[in-house]
Amino acid sequence: MRTLSAVFRELRGLRSLQAEPRLLRFRISRPDGRTRIDFMGAVDGVAGFRPEGNLVMFIHGVDYANEGEAVSDFVGPVADACGLGASRRQADFYLLAWNSVLVSSLARSLIGVSVVRRLKFFLAASLWWSCFWRDAERRAGDAAAFLVPYLEKCFGEGIVPTAITHSAGSLVWAGALTRMAAKHPPDFFTRHQIGRWWNLQPAIPYGSFCVGGEYAQVAGLYASDRPRHLVWFSRMDFILAAMYRLARKVPALGQFGSRNPHVHQRDVTWVVWEAHGTNTLFRASGCFFARARSAMRVDARILGLL
Repeated sequence: MRTLSAVFRELRGLRSLQAEPRLLRFRISRPDGRTRIDFMGAVDGVAGFRPEGNLVMFIHGVDYANEGEAVSDFVGPVADACGLGASRRQADFYLLAWNSVLVSSLARSLIGVSVVRRLKFFLAASLWWSCFWRDAERRAGDAAAFLVPYLEKCFGEGIVPTAITHSAGSLVWAGALTRMAAKHPPDFFTRHQIGRWWNLQPAIPYGSFCVGGEYAQVAGLYASDRPRHLVWFSRMDFILAAMYRLARKVPALGQFGSRNPHVHQRDVTWVVWEAHGTNTLFRASGCFFARARSAMRVDARILGLL
């Protein structure tokens, strides 16, 4: 009963959660062979945003309360796996951080590190995962709306942004581009280069990029013989196969890939196995990014990050 009470408290508190998006600039270096990330501060609104040539934007997925968690679980592992910071090519790195927590810090403290308590909590919460996920999607939409004016400034100044998104981060990027497309005439993106998008384990319905799908227009913007939009998926991804499927009642793009033949993608099932980001069942094998190190370095070069 205590477990159910904790779940109900979480459900009641969902409406009060806000995305609180913020754009932060940072530097990646490798002074001693190890990845070092130095934040240079938050961007002070669109007026304070000064994009430069090779702009790379990271967008994390769900269950991140702050940029510290995003760096330790997403930005750092990606940078380390790809070897970012070692190249002579200068890049302007940004992180779009947003409050994507599914479970509050209070609930986390209640269940603590006890495996039994965690199992009870998540089994009980699985009955209402659709509520948790829909609220995360609401906040992802707010983060997408926040990002639009920054992208407008990039395109207006001839800057071609590269996006590296993970899981629900794809909702933010695709949502922002969809909003931009709705604001501009049909030839807007033909007059501006769209850049590149590394779409890792996207937590969106697997039909989203097909004709009639929610983000079919976005997929069309990146359509090219050369990979400008690259989707990574794993059929064994346990977060997408279990929690996402329970919440959305449809398969995820990050588990089965896209049925659109014009979308470039890589099946990394036998490289990353069940891992979803740093979430793993077999921790001795390392996280998603560590397992995929060799493949990530190859695709980082293909996408012009190195």
